Amino acid sequence: MAMRSGLGTIQQTLTAEAASVLSHSIADAGRRGHSQTTPLHVAATLLSSPNGFLRQACIRSHPNSSHPLQCRALELCFSVALDRLPSSGSAVSHVAEPPISNALMAALKRAQANQRRGCPEQQQQPLLAVKVELEQLVISILDDPSVSRVMREASFSSPAVKATIEQIIANSPSHNPKSALASIGGVAGFSLVSQRPAPAGNLYLNPRLQICASPAGDRRVGGQRMEDVKKVVDVLQRTKKRNPVLVGDHEPEAVMKELLQKIERKELGEILRDVLVVSVEKELSTMCTGRSEEKERIRLKIKELGVLIESKMNGQGGVIFNLGDLRWLVEQQGGVSFGASVSGPVQEVVSEIAKLLCSHREGGKLWLMGTATCETYLRCQVYHPSMENEWDLQALPIAARSPVPGLFP
Repeated sequence: MAMRSGLGTIQQTLTAEAASVLSHSIADAGRRGHSQTTPLHVAATLLSSPNGFLRQACIRSHPNSSHPLQCRALELCFSVALDRLPSSGSAVSHVAEPPISNALMAALKRAQANQRRGCPEQQQQPLLAVKVELEQLVISILDDPSVSRVMREASFSSPAVKATIEQIIANSPSHNPKSALASIGGVAGFSLVSQRPAPAGNLYLNPRLQICASPAGDRRVGGQRMEDVKKVVDVLQRTKKRNPVLVGDHEPEAVMKELLQKIERKELGEILRDVLVVSVEKELSTMCTGRSEEKERIRLKIKELGVLIESKMNGQGGVIFNLGDLRWLVEQQGGVSFGASVSGPVQEVVSEIAKLLCSHREGGKLWLMGTATCETYLRCQVYHPSMENEWDLQALPIAARSPVPGLFP
């Protein structure tokens, strides 16, 4: 149960930067339809600025985190964790100000206690007179178990990040928090958070994850799946980042099936009306399990696909290559270190498909689609660092629906 303390009273205990982070976190929870504002929302807000305090502390704390894929992995893990949170269960999809959860309230109290201990001159002041600085809020959020768990999933350590922040504070002139923030980029980074308006509902995040126990439950699942299909179609209609990968642990295949049925029935508008869907997963994955001699077969297969594209485009149609579950791109890569280059048949597929896309980019009638679990997609980014850009991919997190309460023990 969330603690419904007055938001105004809570914000009085925070500096302007920390209060801005909390306000944006509450707004984000409301946009997602969540019933509470949690430490996960605050951590995601802190990571949202490219030069923000938490992101820079993560980079300093981790030997590989300067690699952009490592920070991308952290963002994606928090995105999926937020998608898994239960919704408010209300008929209204957006909650104006979801109350602060017990866990977040505990983090705010820890931050205030740490602030008082760190500033002896403040210990005699009234409680509301002690203003929690941003770095103390970050440290307290990192202590939350749910945040630590997500950090571990992305190969970061909350204690290591905390130690980095504390070292920066200790080394700043006169232990001045403002100097500490400036030295790590926090002031510049969070001026973005405090000044930018709250964005509209994120196109690639699915806020309604829980089905109410009611006869309308099935209709809500169908309606939500249609929203997911619409997001995929919106990506297909772009000029850049136009090849969607549906990322999630359970639902992507169902959304993909619904999408393919609509394409077959020509229900998705003029641009997708005369489109041929070609499933290439089975054949390419079989080639990728072979030896290096498969490279020539792969080149011939991609050339064959190129001829198919040309014939279809000559008739003013288009082609979608359904890559299926992308795990075939990473199953053979065990033992490859982070960011290392990959050779062999799999890399040949990645390279040849990139060439194929490049040669048919002007026509705008060639697409790729696929599905992946969160782990698989992150592994694709690790083993094939250039693939996301060369294949013009857009990851679309698809959240799993919760079962109807009471249906299972």
